[in-house]
Amino acid sequence: MKNVIFIFPLLFIFELIFGVSGTMIMVGGVAIRHILFILTFISLYGYILFYLIKNKIKIFSTKEGSFLGSFNCMDIFAVVFEISMLMSMTVIPYIKGTNLHYAYSEVFDSAAIFSLYFAVSYLIKEKQIDMRKLMSYLKLLIFIFAVEHLIFYFGQEMSEGFIEGFFEFFENLVRGHGIVQKVVLGHGGYTRVVFNTSIYLLVGISIFFYNFRGNKWYDYLFFCVEILAIITTVMKSIWLGAGIALIIVIVFGFFYAINKECKVAIKFVLTGIAAVLLVVGTDSMIFNGIVKVRMSNAFITENITGDDKNILERIDAEGAAESNAIKIEQIGELLEKWKGSPIVGYGYGSYVENYLRSEEAPFSYEMQFFSLLMKIGVIGLVIWLAFFALQFIVMIKIQEKDMIHIIGWLFLLISMVISVQTNPLLISFTGMSVLLFLSLLSVYECCGIDKRSDKSIDEKTSYNIGSNGGI
Repeated sequence: MKNVIFIFPLLFIFELIFGVSGTMIMVGGVAIRHILFILTFISLYGYILFYLIKNKIKIFSTKEGSFLGSFNCMDIFAVVFEISMLMSMTVIPYIKGTNLHYAYSEVFDSAAIFSLYFAVSYLIKEKQIDMRKLMSYLKLLIFIFAVEHLIFYFGQEMSEGFIEGFFEFFENLVRGHGIVQKVVLGHGGYTRVVFNTSIYLLVGISIFFYNFRGNKWYDYLFFCVEILAIITTVMKSIWLGAGIALIIVIVFGFFYAINKECKVAIKFVLTGIAAVLLVVGTDSMIFNGIVKVRMSNAFITENITGDDKNILERIDAEGAAESNAIKIEQIGELLEKWKGSPIVGYGYGSYVENYLRSEEAPFSYEMQFFSLLMKIGVIGLVIWLAFFALQFIVMIKIQEKDMIHIIGWLFLLISMVISVQTNPLLISFTGMSVLLFLSLLSVYECCGIDKRSDKSIDEKTSYNIGSNGGI
């Protein structure tokens, strides 16, 4: 029975990664992602109720051993975080006159998926979910997802229309029962493979660093494939997020380990060198210099590329200058709107009148920080920042004798924060699921379960996620 119950969460995770927009398959006009989420929600909370009744655990008592008694400071702050999202989706938009339909459209999915935190965190504490087995499952899926990026990229390079052909094939396969992913190539039509789920490639690298001390040779192969897949996105924000986070965790890991575990410190340095060589080498040999071109144009606002540049450099400079100029203008517009309600904002779904980036989703803006500031105000942003700062502080306090284990968490937080700053990826099923994973990883690190044997997580892999007979 327990294994059957957990089928839905596993399928939901699979769809989150490979389902792109979540609407690739529709059942009765409802997206498969929403259906799987509902089944996951029912199965997880239903199992908790069954577990509480079976073990005669009190729900509302605050004594140790009860359901509420298991709540710690992070859980309490998670409640505040969830309530904050709901308030900015309902009460604040109503007071400020923001379109409630837009508010619901923007943030309902995010609030819904984060609601799983309370069920999963409790099951982790009760040893009913083994986080290491869950990471093994994620690692396998993300590896396949990375390989898919590579196949799409080089298939498109060899045959124009390869990616579009794949989605047309899928559309025929589901016979119209789905909204197929729109193919988005680079400015001028150069090859890129990027979906809103491509952010999960960062989760793969975080898992690599989480188990850094126990990594085997195949883990380094996995690491290399992830980096190559990130290059295929040709997305500067993900590149910057991954690159800056990589530098920080390698420097942090090196200096932390140098006086304790010299071999681990050397592994950090060699990993950093290997990553740089891989990017530089493959950029010149198989990616036609796209990394160099894109990064050289990363911050330009005027296209001053001369005739001495090749066509790719000219096309990218043109697109980058236009995009960056729009983003600068967008910052000014969002800040001007924010000044009208700086403390609580205007709620999710709000937008700057006469400055729309999308007719279908007028509340969608690329500049994530300034967009959030306008929507949830100073109080909302403080709650966001405090929630994850609290997780980091608690993990440091508990893991102060062995902070190598929080390297993966740190990488994912930094890379995610940077990657979403210039793309509307955060407030969505995808973005919030990454934040949910971060929060659950911190719960696992802080609850004192399974004091790690430093074996590779693959050596413990079992896709029955439960532990000790649990789910």
